[in-house]
Parts: sequence; C-alpha cells; structure tokens
Amino acid sequence: MKNKQMKPALWGIGLLTCIALMGIQPAFAESSVSVNVMSSASSLPLDGEGSATTRVVKVSNLTLVTDSNKGFTITISSGNLTKASQNTPISYQVMTVVSGDNPPSSGDFTVASGNNYTFLTNQAGSQNRDLYILYTSASLQDPGTYIANITILIADNP
Repeated sequence: MKNKQMKPALWGIGLLTCIALMGIQPAFAESSVSVNVMSSASSLPLDGEGSATTRVVKVSNLTLVTDSNKGFTITISSGNLTKASQNTPISYQVMTVVSGDNPPSSGDFTVASGNNYTFLTNQAGSQNRDLYILYTSASLQDPGTYIANITILIADNP
C-alpha cells in the first residue's frame, strides 16, 4: 500500500500542468475598426436632352475609426448607375477627400470605373472624409430611375 500512496495520479499532474500553462498565456487584444456612412445624395442630375456634362457629386460623409496603431485601409467600389432595363448605363468613379475640403476636380479621379478605390492610414485614430462620384451621362440619356450600390470595406492594416 505504501507504493500506491506515493504515486501521484496522472490526471492530477495533467490538471496542474494545464492550469500552469493557461496562467502564462499572453493576452491578445483585438483591434477595433469601424465606418459610419451618412448618405448625402438621394438623386443625381442627369442630362439626356442633347448635352452631356461631367459631374462631380458628393454622395456620402464617412467617419472612419481604428484603434490599431498600424492604421486602416478602406476599399470603395465603383461601377455603373443602371436602370432596370439596363439601357444606357452610366459609369462612375469614386474618391474621398478630407471632410470640408473643396470637391475634387474630374482630373483627380485616377481609379477607373469598375475598379476599387483604396485609401489608407498608418496610425490609430479617426478620419472624417467625403465620398464623391464622377460621372458623365449620355447626351440622350434614357429618363427614369437609376440605381447603384457602392460597397465600402474597412480593415485594420496588418
């Protein structure tokens, strides 16, 4: 019986090892990143009566926030304004500027329609930016309701 009392139970050693290992595990905090979007354009001017004008229109205010010391990257989609009938789509480009700055000129839009626009920071904090689109309707644009979806993705930088 002496030998049985001297042998520690294996499950007891396993439990103590597990507790010891869990006690020395480093804690990792997840960073937080967010975007708040406020639409500022519910309708866009179209030509379509024999003339075509290139337009730059503010469509949204963005509040972008991260607590990551590496900053964030925002990706914004561009594409086409379309009607249900798909007749005469209107391609558009996107870009952002610091909120309150002058609107960009048409030459400032460097990312082609259908491609993603990206903007990045390299430190924690928040940014207020205005989202603009650039488009030119056809000189004989079909009248009616056009729709588009702009996807905005924000992620912490690795």
